[in-house]
Amino acid sequence: MKTNINIKPQTLELLGLRPKDLDVYLAVLKLGTAPLRRVAEIAGYNRGTTYDALKRLIDSGLISYVDAKPHRYFMAEDPQKIRGLATRREVAIQEARLQLDSLLPDFQALAGSATYRPAVRYYEGKDGIKDILKDVLKTTERTKNKTYRIYSSSKLRELIAAAWPGFLKTRIEHSVHVKAISIGPGGDTAGLDERKWLSKEKSSSAYIFIYGQKTAYVSADEFNKLFGAIIDDENITSSQTMIFDALWRSL
Repeated sequence: MKTNINIKPQTLELLGLRPKDLDVYLAVLKLGTAPLRRVAEIAGYNRGTTYDALKRLIDSGLISYVDAKPHRYFMAEDPQKIRGLATRREVAIQEARLQLDSLLPDFQALAGSATYRPAVRYYEGKDGIKDILKDVLKTTERTKNKTYRIYSSSKLRELIAAAWPGFLKTRIEHSVHVKAISIGPGGDTAGLDERKWLSKEKSSSAYIFIYGQKTAYVSADEFNKLFGAIIDDENITSSQTMIFDALWRSL
């Protein structure tokens, strides 16, 4: 059913409805009173889809019906009830929030009793490495000095750059700084970065990012397929930071 009334799907979802439900409601609103066959015809859906939508609308209080043999006739309730539906949802969310607030200490106590274990996430291919780079920027942006550290390998530099060609530009736009220790030849500064060389001859087979309380490792197989992992552990990152900073001062 074509109409100028448009409600975002996200809004409908918050009301417990779907876009098809809106189409069916508008069809019934237009018809006044009608059997399923006619509602489906005006809404532009088959009877099964229309009936499922009508059931949700009945449960929401937006549609009512009367049984008059041989058909059931559906009627739209006052459109003001849509706002009432939103109000009921809002009250339910507030009640849920209060209940969760009361249970939060229990959740925290349960989390505190768990055996601590670092979180490790694995990534593959260009898309996976782009996700790592995004996490580096997002996490570093929330830190106090907005600076991350890397061991930059000349063997992998071009492969990683190809995973997200706009990374450097985005980093600078977000005012994220970097300290880089290069391993191997090349590696120019691009802005908001400092670079020192551990070696300009020998290279390494891995890139290491140290940021926030995370450490990310990126490498490539014999076919130049990238893979990597992020370790979310404050103790590991603290040790890596200490080693990096000591090496940085000595170069």
